[in-house]
Amino acid sequence: MIRFMKKEDLANIIKIEDASFKDGHYSKDQLLYEHKENPFAKILVNEENKVINGFLIYMVTFNSATIIQIAVNPKDRHNGIATKLLKAMDKELLKQGYGKVENVTLEVRSTNKNAIKLYSKSGYKKNHIKKKYYDNGDDAIYMMKVLL
Repeated sequence: MIRFMKKEDLANIIKIEDASFKDGHYSKDQLLYEHKENPFAKILVNEENKVINGFLIYMVTFNSATIIQIAVNPKDRHNGIATKLLKAMDKELLKQGYGKVENVTLEVRSTNKNAIKLYSKSGYKKNHIKKKYYDNGDDAIYMMKVLL
């Protein structure tokens, strides 16, 4: 079941975050800020058998949304959870409550072939490359999906 994050989901999200990212991951305080204080941020979670096994953080500003972070518990990967989260986000963005969100953007490491494949299959197109975008010197591929 996909739903919006509750405060009690935080410990599970942190575990997934720590298992998924060596650098550039969110701290507990940052996740709490995005959940409770940032009016532009939304966090979706995938819950199965009362356990959170994936999440997606996105922000909505004006007519655009940006995917900030998506992660799935390593033992649950390749089961369609990330795709379900992306589809649920699209559905939320197309609701009238957000206004007219026209597109969704994201940056992905050029070395993260699985993520690039996921985004491409979900309708995202490569827009341009941000050279040496990440701290370790990796390039980022800027991708966009048109919703409207």
